[in-house]
Amino acid sequence: MPTDESNLQPERETMNANRLHPRRSFSCAVLAVALTAGTGGVCPAQTSEYYLHSGDQDTFTVIQNGAIVRQWGLAPNTSRYQYPMVVRDTIRTTGANVGDTGAEYSLTGTDLGARYTHPAGTSRCWDGATNGTHFFTIDTAGAVWQFNDDWTNPIFLFSAGGIGALAYDPDNNSLWVGTFSGATNLTQYSLSGNVISSFSTGHTQNMAVALDPADGTLWIHDRTAQGTFEQWTRTGQRLQRIAVPGMSGQNALSGEFRFGGGAYTCTITGPCPGTVRISWSNAPSSTQQGIVFARNTGNFIIQSGPCAGTQLGLGTSQLQLVNTIGTGNGSGAVNGQAGPGACGGFVQLVAVGTPCRTSTVAQVP
Repeated sequence: MPTDESNLQPERETMNANRLHPRRSFSCAVLAVALTAGTGGVCPAQTSEYYLHSGDQDTFTVIQNGAIVRQWGLAPNTSRYQYPMVVRDTIRTTGANVGDTGAEYSLTGTDLGARYTHPAGTSRCWDGATNGTHFFTIDTAGAVWQFNDDWTNPIFLFSAGGIGALAYDPDNNSLWVGTFSGATNLTQYSLSGNVISSFSTGHTQNMAVALDPADGTLWIHDRTAQGTFEQWTRTGQRLQRIAVPGMSGQNALSGEFRFGGGAYTCTITGPCPGTVRISWSNAPSSTQQGIVFARNTGNFIIQSGPCAGTQLGLGTSQLQLVNTIGTGNGSGAVNGQAGPGACGGFVQLVAVGTPCRTSTVAQVP
């Protein structure tokens, strides 16, 4: 956002709780200082339900906070291995091999009747992910594929090098990929196959890769210690490692969180230039959040302070911390004045915690 009168500025009558600095240039240090309040005493937890499929055991399992929440078996007349799995309002699977059949399940495991047969084009597939419109999977050769949302029309995207698992990242329209053997890294790729970032987990067999949209953390099944699951930040900080009782006998190779479920969202409405309204939902309650602006999207990583290592969905062009405000009960809105220089730019919210959380990116009208 420009540093002249075209800045997005808060309307004090609608943001009277702010003790803010709406027009200073953004830097890592600024964010570190501005978001200091309320950073202590937060322990990592598993925010959302983690859906897993163990093909060898013919079982779907949901875990949360170190415990099994529920389990169910395969739908009738479907194939044994249904690793390509996507979770939205329902669960849609297809068989791992060409010609194998998956099903549509409710989130509690009820067979909803639909069947999805794996089409020709890929080799055996091992995991699934979605951007809400298309499905993604990875095969034994490491080829990453895009499908329609009924598991038809496979389109090759890129090669990740070997058998593995993957998760979609909505912050920058990318895929995180872990591989089973050889490499120890979780690697973030653009959909065209360019490497965006990578970090080592310290072990091979990084399977059931999933991204929790509620807090932006990555989860994996460490298959070198079957039944043990790890939570990581996008920048490679391990937050916890949990051996889940009852899972040591489950060869869970596929894992997903519900797409869009509980996602921390930011939306902007209103005319620009003029009064715009920034709204948020599913933020952590009773903490501080920064309103960050940039002219472009990207992958900027905060380098210091309580949110060090947090990756934004914003680029560096005119990157600024506009304001800090409380999240309230997790949902709310504020009004602000947007000048011509703000129009067409991008805003993201950053909530302080362990880890810090980032909202979806919203464009100023």
